[in-house]
Amino acid sequence: MPRRSSLSPALAALATLGVLVGLLTATPASAAPTPAPQESEALRLELESLTPSVLTDAREVRMSGSITNDSDETWTSINVMPFRSLTPITDGGTLSAAADVPVDEIVGERILTEGAYDNVEVLEPGESEQFEVTIPAGQLDYGDGVYWVGVHASGETETQPRDDYTDGRARTFLPVVSSPKRSLPAALVLPLRSSLHHDAQGRVANPAAWARRLSPGGRLHNLLLAGREAGARPVTWLVDPAIPLAASRLAQGNPPTSITPSQTAEEESGTPTPAPSAPAEADPDEEPTEAEQAAAMAAEEWLRMFSEEMGSHPVLALPYGDVDASALQRTDPEMLEQAVARSAEVMSVLGVVSTPVLASPDGFLSPATVSAAGEDTLVLLNDKALDPAVIGGAVPSTGEILGHTFATTSSGVADGGPGPESPSGPIAVRQRVVSEAALRLINDDRSPLVIAPPPNWDPATGSAELYSTFDDGLMRLRPLGELVRKGTSPGRSGTGRSLAPDPSVPDDALVYGEAQRRAELPTTNVHAAARMVETSKLLESVLTRDSTVVSQTRDVADADMSYFARRRPAVYRSRSTQGREHLKRLLGSVRIDGPPDVILSSNNGQVGVSLVNDLPVPVTVRIEARSTGTMKVSEQPPVTLAPTSRQQLRYSVSAADQGIESLTLRLTDADGVPIGSSTTFPVRTSQVSGILWVLMAGGALLLFGAIGVRLLRRVLRSRRDPAPETDVQPEHDDILEPEPAE
Repeated sequence: MPRRSSLSPALAALATLGVLVGLLTATPASAAPTPAPQESEALRLELESLTPSVLTDAREVRMSGSITNDSDETWTSINVMPFRSLTPITDGGTLSAAADVPVDEIVGERILTEGAYDNVEVLEPGESEQFEVTIPAGQLDYGDGVYWVGVHASGETETQPRDDYTDGRARTFLPVVSSPKRSLPAALVLPLRSSLHHDAQGRVANPAAWARRLSPGGRLHNLLLAGREAGARPVTWLVDPAIPLAASRLAQGNPPTSITPSQTAEEESGTPTPAPSAPAEADPDEEPTEAEQAAAMAAEEWLRMFSEEMGSHPVLALPYGDVDASALQRTDPEMLEQAVARSAEVMSVLGVVSTPVLASPDGFLSPATVSAAGEDTLVLLNDKALDPAVIGGAVPSTGEILGHTFATTSSGVADGGPGPESPSGPIAVRQRVVSEAALRLINDDRSPLVIAPPPNWDPATGSAELYSTFDDGLMRLRPLGELVRKGTSPGRSGTGRSLAPDPSVPDDALVYGEAQRRAELPTTNVHAAARMVETSKLLESVLTRDSTVVSQTRDVADADMSYFARRRPAVYRSRSTQGREHLKRLLGSVRIDGPPDVILSSNNGQVGVSLVNDLPVPVTVRIEARSTGTMKVSEQPPVTLAPTSRQQLRYSVSAADQGIESLTLRLTDADGVPIGSSTTFPVRTSQVSGILWVLMAGGALLLFGAIGVRLLRRVLRSRRDPAPETDVQPEHDDILEPEPAE
C-alpha cells in the first residue's frame, strides 16, 4: 500500500479559502481528517442518487451509490461517512474555482451521527457493494448557496491499519434555496453531432461502428431516446445534417459516389430520398457484409426515430458536416457558404423545420465568422467567449453582437461536476446545473440558463436525472429560440411578457485569441478538401448526362473539414487526398491514344487517333492540339463517346515548313478545360514530291521521244527499199541487217 500524504488544517484552509477566493472555511483537524491523494486511494466511490437535488427546507439529504475495491488487498470494517461544507458558495466564479479543487483537498466536515453513515464489513479485490448515507436535517442551515456534500470511506487491511486518512471519496454540489420566489427560465440544447469518415470511393467508413452508434445503447440512438423521453418538455436540438444523411446512405446499402445520371429532383440535390441509382463502379453481384447489413437495419430504425423526434421539438441546423466555421471563413469563405446552403437543403428534403446556427464545440467563433453569418443565423457561444471587462458587467445569456443574435451556454455546466468522479456523470451534471441556476436566483440574476451538457455526457443515464430538475420548480424549460427572440424576453422577467430587446454587446467583447486560432483546422486540410471538390467538378464536366458527383463530393469534403478533424488533422487530410486520387482515376478512364509517329508526303495530310471511354456512362470531350512549330490541326466539334467504347478519329493537319514537329493532342471538357489525358508524337513533312514529278515527266518525255524517232526511221526505210512481194517478212521488223562497213 503506497504511503499517503498528510496536510495540516492550516494548509487545508489555505487551499479551500485563501487560494480559491474564500471558497470554504477550514474545519478542525479532529472533524475533518486529511484526505489522501487520488492516486493512492484503493476504494472507489460513485454517487448514484442524491435526494433532493435542491434543498428548499430543513429536511434530511440521502445519498447512495457503490463502493469498489480497486486494490489487490481485502478491505474490512469500511465506514462510509457523509460530509458537507460549513460555508456556502454564493457566486458563480467561486463555484467554478471549487470545481477545480484537487480531489485530495479538504472541502467539508464528516458527519458521525449515529445512523448517518454506513458500514461494509468485507470487500474483496474487485468487488463492489452498495451504500446509503444521510445528512440529517439542520446540517445545511448556514444560509442560501451551494454546499459541498459527499462521502468518505475509511477501512483497514492486513498491511494498512485504520487511521484518519480517507481511503476513498465521492463529492458533488448541493444548492440550498430556502425561499425561491420564481423559476429561472432555461433552455436545454441536445447536440446531435458526431465524427464522420468516408473511404476513397465516398462510402461511409466503418459501418460496424455506425451500427453500434445507431443501435440501442449507442450514443446517437440514446440521444434520440432522450429527446423522446423529454415528452412535452421543450428541449432544443442542435443537429448536423450530415448525420441523418449518413444514416440514409447506410440504410441504402452504403453506396460509393455515383457517376450515373440523376433521375429525380431529390437526386439532383444529392439528398437521400429516394435511393440513388446503383453506382457504375459497384459490383452488382457483391453481397453486403454483415457489418453493412447490421448498419442498414440500425439506420432504418434510427431514421424513423429521427423523423418523429425532429417534428416534436425545435431544431437548430449546423452547417453541413459540422465544418470548422472559423477555419473556413479564414481560408475559403465560399465553402462555408456552401455548407450552410447544403444544410438547409438536406433539412428541407428531410421535412425538418430548422433555424440555421453557428456553434463550435468549444463555444468560440472568430469575429469574421460571426460578421459573415446569415441574417437569420443564431450564434451560439460559450459564456467565456465574451469578455465581461469589455461588457462592463456580467455576460448576458442572450443579446446582439456584430449585428447578429447570440445566446451563451453555461461554461460551468459544460465543465460538469468536480472530481474524483467523472465530471460528465449523471449526478455530477445534474447538480452542476441546479447549482448554476440556484446562484442566479439567489443573486437576483434574471438571465436565463442555457444548458449544453458536457461532450461525454451519456443521455441514456443522464437525461432522466437532468429532466427531474425541471419538475421541482427551480427552472422553467423554454425553447432556445424563444429566449433569444427580440421583443420578448421571458428570461428577464420570468413572465414571458414583452420587454425591451436583448442588450447589444460591444463588438470587441468577442474573445478570440491566439489559443483559439491555433486550435483551428490547418489551412492544408481546407485546401486538400477544396482540391477534391475541384476534381469532382472536372469529372462531372465530361459526363454527358446530369449527375450529382460534385454534390456528393462536397458532402465528403465537408465531413473532412469538421470540428472533429481538429483532433487528427493529418488523418482527415489523408482521406481528402485519397478521395481526390479516386476521382482522378475515374477521369483517367477517358483517354486519347495517338500513333507512335506520322510521316506526311506533303505539307497537308491526316492524323488518326483513338478515343477511349472505359466508364459505364457516356462522356463528351474535345481534342486540343498544340505543336512545337507551324503545324495546325483542323478544329473539331465535341465528341460524345458511348459507355465502355473506343472511337477512331482522323484530323486534317497542315504545316507551313518542312521538317519534323512534335504534335500534342490532349483531351478537354466541352469548355476546353484539360482533363488529364494527352498524347504526343512526331510528325515529318517533306517537299521532295515536286522534284519527283519533274523527273517522272522528263523520263516519260524521253521515252516517248525515243519511240517516235524509231517509228519515223522505220517508215522512211520502208519507202526507200520496198521488199519483193514473194519475200517473207521477218517476224520483227525491228531486226535490221547490219550495214556494210564503209
